[in-house]
Amino acid sequence: MTGGALTAGKPGSVHKQAQDQLKALKNGLNLSDETMANAIGVPLPQLVVMLYGPPARIPAKIASKIRVLESLNASRNSDPEIIEDDTSDEPQPSVSLRPDQQELMALQKSLGLTHDDLARIAGIPRSRMMTYVYGRTRSIPSAVLDALRQVRDQKKTDDNPYLFDAIKEMEGSLPEFVARWQARLNIKPDDLVETGKAMGVSKSTLLRWMEGHCSTRPSFIRKCLTALHEYEQKKMCAAE
Repeated sequence: MTGGALTAGKPGSVHKQAQDQLKALKNGLNLSDETMANAIGVPLPQLVVMLYGPPARIPAKIASKIRVLESLNASRNSDPEIIEDDTSDEPQPSVSLRPDQQELMALQKSLGLTHDDLARIAGIPRSRMMTYVYGRTRSIPSAVLDALRQVRDQKKTDDNPYLFDAIKEMEGSLPEFVARWQARLNIKPDDLVETGKAMGVSKSTLLRWMEGHCSTRPSFIRKCLTALHEYEQKKMCAAE
């Protein structure tokens, strides 16, 4: 799919060619419609029209993102070390993988986590995690592997009961996490002082969370969950 085919040319054959190439790219990367829509930054219904509706000109902004995927697909086809199943969350061990990739997949398998879970634990976007899974970088940062090793080590102990609850909590946004617990503990949404007391964090940290200015890792959410359960228990005892 060339830049000209995407952004110029007469309606009809040129646009039909671009549409066919878009379908081929999606199939070449083995992406679902939803994943493809996320990758090029369009709503799913818009992608469906682009793929299966009447051929039409593709906007330049979307075309530039498609060309990034084309480069990825080209390097994928030329790189013998790349794993073929891009959409699977099951790690596939291979002798062609680097030691750090093998460790990443072993950690994923031992913890029973999806690629989304791995990204949440490492505190990075899923797209970045996939570059590590498929060897798009020279190495995997030690901080990423250390975060996963910490989860593995915590899983082996009995003093981290909320670790995997924390990973589940991170499936939503931090504001959603705070709101759920405010409702559960009957704390007013605007009472950040009491909310911070219940969670064991400062009001300033809560404000950053609510404004979407920071992210955190399961180990920190686990500490919050420990504090929240302790707060809830004290509240229940006081009511008796």
